[in-house]
Amino acid sequence: MRQRRAVRRMLCQVCGADTLEQAPERQLFVLKDVGRPVEEGELTTAAPVCPPCALIAVEHCPHLRKHVAAWVERPLPWGVAGIPYDRHTLLPIPGDDLTKVAYGDPARHWLVATRQVLSLNRCTAVFADTGYLLPTGGVVGSRRPLPREAVTT
Repeated sequence: MRQRRAVRRMLCQVCGADTLEQAPERQLFVLKDVGRPVEEGELTTAAPVCPPCALIAVEHCPHLRKHVAAWVERPLPWGVAGIPYDRHTLLPIPGDDLTKVAYGDPARHWLVATRQVLSLNRCTAVFADTGYLLPTGGVVGSRRPLPREAVTT
């Protein structure tokens, strides 16, 4: 529920702040490194992060120790991700990862959706050495502590 709310409302996945208020023209997405920069049309279940929280995320989240990032102007709803079920046996289809299905795909009727999927459009891939984790002034102030709900949920 938290992921879907953050993606739907473009809330920072760490602190819950509205990233549209902070940067209405684009949002920062930090994703696990898969050996290439974030590409146009990339599909993700990740919510955006605000720059100060990006520092916290890459420092404390093992999933993001190796990461890529992009400023995205048009993150668009694409579909859902979840566990697919066989329409004849009604049993889950084995797999190691969540299956992504577009909203218009009939397969969505046989999926127990757990996450919303975004398509990242008008992306500008950025790298740590370009200062993407820094706020507009280029200087990081005191870090915000992690909110209690981010640590406990």
